[in-house]
Amino acid sequence: MRHRAAPPVDGYCGGVDTSNPLRRLAPTTAPRRCGVAAAGVAAVAATLTLAGISAPPKLHMPALVAADNSCAVPEPAPSAELAATVAAPSATVVAYPRAARPVLNALAQRITADACDPVSGRFDVVRLRAWHLDNGEQTTRDVVRWYHDDDSGAALTSEYPDPWPGVTHDFWPPGWLSHRNLSKAFISGDFFRYNAGLHTSDLDGDGRLVTGLAALATWHSPAPSGRALAVTELAHTPGLVAYPRTVDRAGRTGIGVATTTNGDAIQRHLLILHPSTGQVLAYERATRTPSGWQPSAYLLLLTRTHTERRWWEPPTTADALETAQPANLMMPRQQGRHVVHAHQPCTPEPPTAQ
Repeated sequence: MRHRAAPPVDGYCGGVDTSNPLRRLAPTTAPRRCGVAAAGVAAVAATLTLAGISAPPKLHMPALVAADNSCAVPEPAPSAELAATVAAPSATVVAYPRAARPVLNALAQRITADACDPVSGRFDVVRLRAWHLDNGEQTTRDVVRWYHDDDSGAALTSEYPDPWPGVTHDFWPPGWLSHRNLSKAFISGDFFRYNAGLHTSDLDGDGRLVTGLAALATWHSPAPSGRALAVTELAHTPGLVAYPRTVDRAGRTGIGVATTTNGDAIQRHLLILHPSTGQVLAYERATRTPSGWQPSAYLLLLTRTHTERRWWEPPTTADALETAQPANLMMPRQQGRHVVHAHQPCTPEPPTAQ
């Protein structure tokens, strides 16, 4: 549900759910990232050494967002501050291709802790910024999300151009995010492939886990074991190409993992992983044109941490709860805009936890 005024003190906020990032996203001024760039050049070289290849020279991309190391829960920036980074640069430069399997296997075996992994709290907190180009119109959106495995959560969103002035407030009680297919995504390979596949309905084969992991990363702050699991599943996916030392729009150097799909147009799906923690740093979808690759969607993951509370929590007493039940019009509805893709397939039976 959605609310634009100050958080209520005795009831749920109301409104329409518009919490989909990459189709409509924007930035925050508060802490943007938790330790995803701390490994630096040495970690990249170590990863590549374990994969049996030499480290190539670092490529260069313009940095549109400054990353920082704070693990505090951030706030989204006013939409006016997004205008400075609304222009879409050229597609990410990739070079020095390698077979992805040895590079990813080496990364999975040496996943290290992120600076914010020790932060406790029942909610995963993710801050992201996304750009999306649709029919010549570009939207920039910045989102701070809270998520718990009982399918509860919250979000704060700012956007440019701004159709609804101010920061949008979303809040979901337990179970209200079940249609997002997020629960238990990082507890086993079966659950990971299942949940990731539900976010990639218009892709087949090699691209499903690349884009699916990007979508899941906009809600989850997985533990090192969960990140190792995801990287291992990517390593077992045929047809992927790794590009060591790929630079994202925050100026962070990571391991690019890409696949190309054919449909109405040739598209490249590029995931950038931190070279030691395995965190998703960025995702880009680009279309092949006569003048080269043209990005149509770009996602930056800037903060991952944990917390006990969202931007607002419901009352806990029985009397307060009786007066705070949301109206039917606030019930969640299927979202028309998604971070990576705009629709989802029919939902098959989920895997059974062993």
